Amino acid sequence: MKFALKVIVVFLIVFNFRLPYVYNSVLLSIILSTIYYWRKGRSIPLYSFLQKYNGAILIGTILMLLVSFFFIYIHASSEYLYLKRYCLILMMNFAAIYALPLLIGGKEDHALEEVIKVIVYTFALQGLIHTAGYIYTPFGEYILNTFNPNVAHFISTGGSQIDRFRCYALCGSIFFELPAAYGVAFILFFRLHLIENQKYITGWMSYIIFTLMFLGVMLSGRTGFVGIAISLAYYMYFSWKKIKVQLVNLWKAIRMYLVLLVAFYFLLPPDTRKGFEQDVFPFAFEFYYNYRDRGRLSTASTDKLNTAMYYSLDEDTIWLGHGVFSNNSKYPQSDAGYINNLVYGGIPFFLCLIIYQMLYFSRPLFMSSQGRLRQDEMDLYLFASLLVYIFILNYKSTSLGSIHCVMAMYLLIGSSYITRYYAKE
Repeated sequence: MKFALKVIVVFLIVFNFRLPYVYNSVLLSIILSTIYYWRKGRSIPLYSFLQKYNGAILIGTILMLLVSFFFIYIHASSEYLYLKRYCLILMMNFAAIYALPLLIGGKEDHALEEVIKVIVYTFALQGLIHTAGYIYTPFGEYILNTFNPNVAHFISTGGSQIDRFRCYALCGSIFFELPAAYGVAFILFFRLHLIENQKYITGWMSYIIFTLMFLGVMLSGRTGFVGIAISLAYYMYFSWKKIKVQLVNLWKAIRMYLVLLVAFYFLLPPDTRKGFEQDVFPFAFEFYYNYRDRGRLSTASTDKLNTAMYYSLDEDTIWLGHGVFSNNSKYPQSDAGYINNLVYGGIPFFLCLIIYQMLYFSRPLFMSSQGRLRQDEMDLYLFASLLVYIFILNYKSTSLGSIHCVMAMYLLIGSSYITRYYAKE
């Protein structure tokens, strides 16, 4: 029961969807955490906020909020997206820090593994909800109209060509942020499986969780495949010498594929199977379809990103930006993160983003680099992989220091690692 509460609390924080009466799910997570502390006879865990790592991130978030306002002010801009993002990140980070004692559950010497396990199960739950919403359309429509009314209105008025099945996730940000967060979850999933004789996710539960998360990526967006690629490279780097392990993993993969193949052709209704074949697969695996049909491993979005989304900027833009995103500037509209970072605030703002992002990684990277054990090396590469991942995502869309669901996850991972580090000292 307690583990289920942990998963629910993290779900409410990371996916941050609208709720009646309490405004959004983050506030509900704080309420549930408070009830838990009260029922256990504990005081409000203020000590979590006094940890230097957590405090530095909260202060850094407030400073980024002020930096965003500064560029709005000097350019007399009405572009408040960054300002809203940092208000949201501040609220989500506060809720994450507040929930940490609940998530760790007194297991400080295994704090990182405990938090990773909860996050992985959280994304498996999201994958289950999203898949159920797609397979059973009334359930998906209920999620869309109840928790994403703005998206529902956008689609119903014909203002979007977005595939409808992407909208059936129970999440406040479903188009880029959700698949980006899935990528983080996959990196954490494989970190857990690098632990020898680990008992966190084993047996068929491991297959089920992987499958649900993979379905979540297929239904939400291809960005998650970047995280899967990094997670596989990370896992292979630490296990490629273990031939027996690789053979076992290959056999597991074959078994999982056969089970999914049987389920797809014999358990799914014909209409649902047709929907996967005509809508989901061409969207999720567009790079494969293009390679099969044209001999090019690419997608329409990556082609457009490489050919039209990056262009030269004026000197005044590079040094101070314009306080707006590219779609409201003198430049062509671009989704590219690096372009929008510079158009908004030039190099000064871009450097602030890097410094803020490093607040999540500098201490974990330094601490893990001081260790001499294999576990320390795996932790070092874990945080390095997560850092590289966010820089890669920023090539596609504004990600660096600004994807709220990913920032909350990074805080949970970094803070739990530091807790474990000092518990084992």
